[in-house]
Amino acid sequence: MSGPRFLVGTFEDGGNYVAHLNVQDTFNRKEPIGLVWRLEALVPTYLIGKEIKSALNFFSDVGVHVEFLVIDYDSPSKGLYAYADWIDVLRSEQLQLPVSVTGLVSWSLDNPDGFELLIGAAEAVSVQLYQASKRVDLHDNLLLAIERYDNVNISLYCPDTRLLDYLFKKVSINRPLDIGIFDGSSCNNPPKR
Repeated sequence: MSGPRFLVGTFEDGGNYVAHLNVQDTFNRKEPIGLVWRLEALVPTYLIGKEIKSALNFFSDVGVHVEFLVIDYDSPSKGLYAYADWIDVLRSEQLQLPVSVTGLVSWSLDNPDGFELLIGAAEAVSVQLYQASKRVDLHDNLLLAIERYDNVNISLYCPDTRLLDYLFKKVSINRPLDIGIFDGSSCNNPPKR
């Protein structure tokens, strides 16, 4: 998951779909892109499958290579079993690409078994080490998941070398660790703790 990600749309809590993508942002790209859908609640997989297939067809027609798909859903920790099942069903929609998800640090603490099930269902889980613009502290359960599973990665709100230094002193991995950066516009200030 190396290229830039673009938020395509949001399925709101009542199932209403709101498109976000400014297509001009994606043109004239030589590198592949990723497409992200935000969910406020789990919607029937055929609805999001239809939107994903439509977007993939559009980008294929205009010559923009889509490399990956991401679902951004802040599932309650107790709902991780249902979320993992939902991802399995979504993957059966013949989307042509694997489905990755964003993740919350709290999942590995509050429901480690559900978190492990979700890790198995998704191509990758990119755990957000921020809430709004504030850094979320690392803990042993998450560090163990990063070591144990090749598909657990991290996302930062801003580049944070202190956090990365700490992380790489605590974990022992022999693989590339994908690190997403959410926003660069307000990164002149050091991250808040």
